[in-house]
Amino acid sequence: MPATETNFPDMNDYAYFAAVVRYGGFSAAGRVLGLPKSKLSRHITALEDRLGVRLIERTVHRFRVTEIGQSLYVYCENMLREAERATKAVADANGEPQGTIRLSVPTGLLEGSLGAIFPEFLLLHPKIQLQILATDQRVDIINDRLDLAIRAQLTEETDAELTMRVLSKVDLILVASKDMAARLPTGEGIESLDGVPTVSFTSGMAEWREVDVWDFTGPDGALYRHEHRPRMSCRSVPAVLEAIHAGVGVGLLPDIVCAEGLRHGTLVRLLPDYQMSQATIYLVFTASRGLPTAVRTLVDFLVERFRTFNVAIEGDRAGAA
Repeated sequence: MPATETNFPDMNDYAYFAAVVRYGGFSAAGRVLGLPKSKLSRHITALEDRLGVRLIERTVHRFRVTEIGQSLYVYCENMLREAERATKAVADANGEPQGTIRLSVPTGLLEGSLGAIFPEFLLLHPKIQLQILATDQRVDIINDRLDLAIRAQLTEETDAELTMRVLSKVDLILVASKDMAARLPTGEGIESLDGVPTVSFTSGMAEWREVDVWDFTGPDGALYRHEHRPRMSCRSVPAVLEAIHAGVGVGLLPDIVCAEGLRHGTLVRLLPDYQMSQATIYLVFTASRGLPTAVRTLVDFLVERFRTFNVAIEGDRAGAA
């Protein structure tokens, strides 16, 4: 039987097509990939000619992915993920953790405790590169092609497609600057907050509310509610913390964020006998396959660092009790 030459398709065309769909157009994809728009267009046209279908409807003022194009896009993204896994598997075989890890982190954590943890990790593992997406938006690990996501949630969650590992449980506490705390009216209970200026963390930019509500559990086990009109509402934890330090108002924030200020006396905890909500910090990753060595190394590192941090927080809580 005569030998025949196998013609393999140009896999770059599939990668370019996925990028054009992912970034919503040729110009945006070209900026990310560092390629001219005309070159991307030629690759997509060649792919369409080879497959005999129209993948993208495009005119001067219109860009629309066809139905068959949407279906192909899903396969292309899966192909790219598998190619990344293959590359990482080869790197793993060399023993030393190496390669690129993509992860998302809430801005408040990145500008706080994690900001110092990641450089420490990189110094320990010089062959690993981190690409960090700082965002308070909920990300889609699979579609956004992330290896890990760190999430801070007020309610516990589950997802059959993902593995969720708890890094820490943090208490929300009511704090004020040292100067403001000295000026607050004396008294016990939620009533002492009446008329006190506040700043508030808002979990969504669409939540334009004039009135915020804080819920407390009192030392008697009863539930209490404090309605207030914040002088400032913001989605940024560091911005809310800065406003509290500046004396704009009292605020409710995770103790992990307030720990340094409490330790140095620039912040004062208010109503320490009242319990507020508790937030959970999760480490989230895909559960379908084993983790590459570099990713597993980062997971283990974060778990250990948070274990050490949790011990320190518990010590601070015991000292304040």
